Amino acid sequence: MTGDHHLNKSSPGLIGLEAIINFSPLPQFVIDRDHKVIYWNKALEEYSKLKASDILSTDKHWKAFYKSKRPCMVDLLVDEDIGSLSYWFSHNFKKSELVEGAYEAEDYFPHMGDGDKYLHFTASAIKDQSGNVIGGLESFEDITQRKIAENDLQESEEKFRSLVENLNVGVYRNTVDLGGYFIQVNQAFARMFGYESTSEIMETKVIDFFLDPSERITFLEDLKKEGSIIDRELHLKKKDNTPIWVSVSAKAHYNEQGTIEWVDGIIEDINHRKISEEALIKSEERYRSIVENINDGFCIHDFEGNIQDCNENFAMMLGSVPEEIIGTNLDEFSSNTMMLEKNNVTGELKKTGIVEFDADLLKKDGNRCYYNIKSSIVSGKNGDKVHSFLRDVTKRREMEEILHESEIKSQKRLAEIEAIYNSAPIGLCVLDRNLRFVRINDRMAKINGFPPEEHIGKTIQEIVPDLAEQGEIVAKEVFETKKKVMGREFNGITPAKPGVLRTWIEQWYPVKDSSNQIIGINVAVLEITDIKRADKALKKSEEKLRLAIEGADAVMWFWNLEKDVFEWTDRYINIFGTNPDPEMSYDDFLKSVHPEDREKVKNATQRVMQYGEDFKVELRTIWPDRSIHWVYSLGRLFYDFQGKPKEMIGIAIDITPSKLAEQELQETLKQLKRSNAELEQFAYVASHDLQEPLRMITSFLQLLQRRYENQIDSDANEFIQFAVDGAARMQELVNDLLTYSRIGRKTGKFEYVNTEDILKQITFDSRLLIEENNAHINYDNLPLVWADYTQMVQVFQNLISNSIKYNEQENPTINISAEKKVNDWVFKVEDNGIGIDPKHRVHVFKIFQRLHGRDEYDGTGIGLAIVKRIVEQHGGMIWYESKPGEGSIFYFSIPQGDEKYEI
Repeated sequence: MTGDHHLNKSSPGLIGLEAIINFSPLPQFVIDRDHKVIYWNKALEEYSKLKASDILSTDKHWKAFYKSKRPCMVDLLVDEDIGSLSYWFSHNFKKSELVEGAYEAEDYFPHMGDGDKYLHFTASAIKDQSGNVIGGLESFEDITQRKIAENDLQESEEKFRSLVENLNVGVYRNTVDLGGYFIQVNQAFARMFGYESTSEIMETKVIDFFLDPSERITFLEDLKKEGSIIDRELHLKKKDNTPIWVSVSAKAHYNEQGTIEWVDGIIEDINHRKISEEALIKSEERYRSIVENINDGFCIHDFEGNIQDCNENFAMMLGSVPEEIIGTNLDEFSSNTMMLEKNNVTGELKKTGIVEFDADLLKKDGNRCYYNIKSSIVSGKNGDKVHSFLRDVTKRREMEEILHESEIKSQKRLAEIEAIYNSAPIGLCVLDRNLRFVRINDRMAKINGFPPEEHIGKTIQEIVPDLAEQGEIVAKEVFETKKKVMGREFNGITPAKPGVLRTWIEQWYPVKDSSNQIIGINVAVLEITDIKRADKALKKSEEKLRLAIEGADAVMWFWNLEKDVFEWTDRYINIFGTNPDPEMSYDDFLKSVHPEDREKVKNATQRVMQYGEDFKVELRTIWPDRSIHWVYSLGRLFYDFQGKPKEMIGIAIDITPSKLAEQELQETLKQLKRSNAELEQFAYVASHDLQEPLRMITSFLQLLQRRYENQIDSDANEFIQFAVDGAARMQELVNDLLTYSRIGRKTGKFEYVNTEDILKQITFDSRLLIEENNAHINYDNLPLVWADYTQMVQVFQNLISNSIKYNEQENPTINISAEKKVNDWVFKVEDNGIGIDPKHRVHVFKIFQRLHGRDEYDGTGIGLAIVKRIVEQHGGMIWYESKPGEGSIFYFSIPQGDEKYEI
């Protein structure tokens, strides 16, 4: 090294190392005292993707590892700032055990290259002859795969520990005094020795399990001497004193004073094995002499492989006999792999004098076998010879291959588990003790609103701050109690759905290491936001239903079909007059129903069970005071998951007041109908029977007028004329009354009637009236209606004649139209007549109600009364609009159906 405390490529000690550094398989670089890079080898260039030409002579070597500038380990060693190593590399650095003065560290780079990386650094300062630091060398190794393997191994060990805890072997802890007592045993231990429970064993001394108590003494002495015992076979006894062979492994646990405090152990039942071994020993004794003479294969050969001697076992290994083997060359039995390694093995043998390796050889029949070969050089008078011992390890290799295949399957299974984990329908993640995400599945990442990779290494405060406080509270509970937390409800907002309050049910499980210390937490999350909303809506709906039922003074009932038990709400007494029986069955319920209604209830129930119809029935109940009350009940059938009827739920309402009112109404209607019939009969009889006397009076008055007209004075003639006119008016009134009564008594045939045909008939029959008054009747597109043709003629005839009669225009105009509304045809008859004074509104449709004097307009005032009665008999209504001097509009409706209406 130069004496100017400066390092460069021409410095003594570095000349000639350039090729070594450049072609080193490990990434390496060298910096000078000013932290400028002077070497940046090809391995580092390839690993970091940073070209040497861009780094050399700069202090940017940190870019290979970090996103922002910070010192590398070699920078601290060049500055001799050893104290800062703990700051920049936490507790992951240490002095190198291989290189004096060097330091090592391992660090994790979560976003390096294509993924996470673990690197192992080794750095040392370069000093001159005076001990002054003039530069530094740093190299590193990618240990990502090793770390992954270590993590997988740790997971595997955890699984193995869980497996061991559940193995069907006895596990115990006891004291080391001679008698001994058990501190803890598992259930398998109790079963092994015929005890019903572990507590029963706690009352038994350890020495009482030994057939020979002296074996207990020996066992304790060996344990105190060695600290542990592995697979010690002992002959013990069960609870019933039956002997049992067991294999015991034990480990002593010491206190601070160095004395044994307790012993943990595993005990295995080997009774069947010992019995088999004893049988095998007896069998082996017959062949002991043969077995004792069987040894490994042995041969003597030179360095070229020429076989000079061998034993019978060696020859047998190659499928031959010694006579055929001696004189041949080992190459004849070596595989292609062995031939490739021959020179290396021979070189190692000549160098060290002894070599051990595994090789595959081909037997005479072409089969391949694997051997462990130990060769050594033996010197003699005739030069050096090679002695080789062969042991068949074919079975071992086969087991290794099986193990390898098993490992591949395990890795495949692990990959399948990983796939299941990632595709699980619930959120899953693992947090460390600082609540940083260590692992997370896709569902949980989607809940939080970030990709899975963005979670790793970050805390829940950084990812879901709105839920962090709730998580920290649960985590504290897990760490303090060392127990899982189940069914905890979380509420909050995540970046996945900003501003939306969501709800989850979460399970938090502690993750423990082999020493039972909590190292993290497994979290399982199920979102129940929609369920909570539905539950809230259901409660609101139930409250509305409760209020509605209470408002209707109803009682709810629930019939459990499996148990045949009715349950009623507290208003039962309002319906049945007594308190309900808590064990009421269907038959008990029927007893409270009126006997005449029980069959109706049974039929309604049967239709529900057979066809799934709703339960709807009116029934009568008999109260304890023998009074009868009417009840309307409505219910529905509900099924279980298998589609089997499970329960009927319904309500019952007391309709007694409405039923009584209905009965009174029916009786009133019946009396009214009877009274109307009697009135109609009276009107018909009166009008019909008055016809003949009126005709006789009129005839005699006219005869008297003709015969004595010239014989009496003018006053007498005027009186006779008044009598004739009065009789004529009386005749007209009687005829109108007879017509009105016939409307109620006689109903013609209902059929589809073309209303345009009716108007054509009316305009033809009334042509003289129409022509005399210069009237115009307009209509178009009138419908077919289901009606009595003759009565419909009367309706239009009366309305049209009134429109012409009560009209002072030179050209009376009548417009007739129809419009379909819901289930009716509404007809409109509009004229330009004198109109109707509003003060006459209440008299328009009354019988014999004239709105004008006889000297103004003739008629009896019955026309509109007839129209109203016909329309109502057809199931329709009639009304009008009018303004005096502007005309009137009469509306009437006729239903579209084909039913006949009667009053």
